Amino acid sequence: MPLRIGQVLQGARGVYELLQPLKGSSVFKAKVLSSSSSAPQSKWAVVKTAGTDDERMCLRREYRNYSIPAIASSPHIRAMCDTIPSDSKHEDELPCLVFEWMDVDLRSVYAIDFRSRPALPRAVSKAVLSALHTLKTLDAVHTDVNPNNIFITNADSDCPVVKLGDLGVTIKDSYTKQRAQSLPCRAPEVWQGYSCRHASDVWSLAVTLTTKLSPLPLFGHLDKIIEGETEAWCIAKLICLVGPIGQPINPAYEDEFALARQLAVMDHPLTRVQSKLVQRGHWRTELEYIPDPPVPRDLLDFIGEILVMDPEKRPTAAQALQHPYLQAAL
Repeated sequence: MPLRIGQVLQGARGVYELLQPLKGSSVFKAKVLSSSSSAPQSKWAVVKTAGTDDERMCLRREYRNYSIPAIASSPHIRAMCDTIPSDSKHEDELPCLVFEWMDVDLRSVYAIDFRSRPALPRAVSKAVLSALHTLKTLDAVHTDVNPNNIFITNADSDCPVVKLGDLGVTIKDSYTKQRAQSLPCRAPEVWQGYSCRHASDVWSLAVTLTTKLSPLPLFGHLDKIIEGETEAWCIAKLICLVGPIGQPINPAYEDEFALARQLAVMDHPLTRVQSKLVQRGHWRTELEYIPDPPVPRDLLDFIGEILVMDPEKRPTAAQALQHPYLQAAL
């Protein structure tokens, strides 16, 4: 269903006026004009539609995922509050989905603010791990845990509300052999060609925390200084930040892994002093160097427990929730 600013849409439980696009022409902030729910309602909502084939596939999957009671009722997953029937005559046309409004996504939070608000990293960790545990009980994986899909209300308070959202690529655990996850948050086993699994989502949370704590792009390709070879650069960063990674199981990835290992040790060709091409040390050292405010040691210890290269040794979400860093806030 095409959406535009000023459009008024009638849902099954309320009426919504579209105010501004949040993502292209497919996700809009909306004003809640009326609601039939007896529960307290926000003045705002998020309305999502689909314009491309990929978006339609994700919207259909997200709609189906929210029909699962454990997902629909989870306090740690952004709620879907309504659906808006399509005005198309095609019976298979998807409705628009209406989600609860959250103030910001984690991407919008500055690193210095994330470090200076002790309650926020804890709240993010607890909420995301709790959501991942719910998915694990359903034998499902989110596959796209990253700052864009973590939503926060009252981020600057002592009790921020955090929820995981965007379940459009949530699938059965180990269902696909395609490389899932965003490039910075992609787990080592997924880079190697194994299926995305629960442990891979836990890795993505660990990388998300380092991403928001540091003013520099630790993982990923945003600081890439060579032409092309994006995948090899990301793998080289992973090697420098965490440690050696095993051989890929897919022969198609062997060349990029070989190049990544060279990039990880190669000297920069344009500097007169000794300088590595990939200018990153171990992730903990990188975070320990950050001043004013520094990253708390108990948070560093927590990240170290979940940022583990071997997925078999990485804790589950339920195990990670028992870490002293998170238990201290109870």
